Amino acid sequence: VKFSKEMTIASSQVAPCRREKVETLTAIQEKLVKKMGPCAFPFTFHFPEMAPCSVTLQPGEDDQGKPLGVEYYVKCWVGNNEEDKGHRRSTVQLAIKKLQYAPLGRVGNRLPSSVISKGFTFSSGKINLEVTLDKEIYYHGEKIGANVAISNHSRKQVRNIKIYV
Repeated sequence: VKFSKEMTIASSQVAPCRREKVETLTAIQEKLVKKMGPCAFPFTFHFPEMAPCSVTLQPGEDDQGKPLGVEYYVKCWVGNNEEDKGHRRSTVQLAIKKLQYAPLGRVGNRLPSSVISKGFTFSSGKINLEVTLDKEIYYHGEKIGANVAISNHSRKQVRNIKIYV
C-alpha cells in the first residue's frame, strides 16, 4: 500500500523561451551558464504562496520505507511537446524545502496555554488541568518547558500525568 499523492503545483516551459519579459540573471545563474556553455537554459521558479511548508513525520520503530510528509521537487525533463511527461533517462529532479521562519521576538503576547475540564458521571465536581508553555516559539532540538496546574474539585485521585508533544 502506498500512502502518497503527487501533484503538480506549477509548470512552465523553459526552452524554447516563451516568456514575454526577459529576467536578469542572478550571480549563480551567470556562473552556471558560463560553466555549462551556450546550451544551458537558466530559469527562475516562483513558489506558490499558498503551498504548505515542508514537513516530515518521524517514523516509528516499526515503520519501514520513506517517512510521510510534504516534499517538493523541481523536476526538469526533455520532451518533444508540452504534454510529454519525460522519460527516466531524460529527467532530473532536485528536492527543495519550503521553510517558514518564526518572527523575531514579539513582546506582550500571551504564552501558549490550554485548559481542559473532566467531569465524572457518578461523582460531583470536576478536575481542571491547565498547561502553559514557558515561551511562544521553540526551535528544533530546544527543550520545551511546560507548567501544569491541576485543580481537583472532585473526590477522585490524580495518580499520574502524561505529557506528549
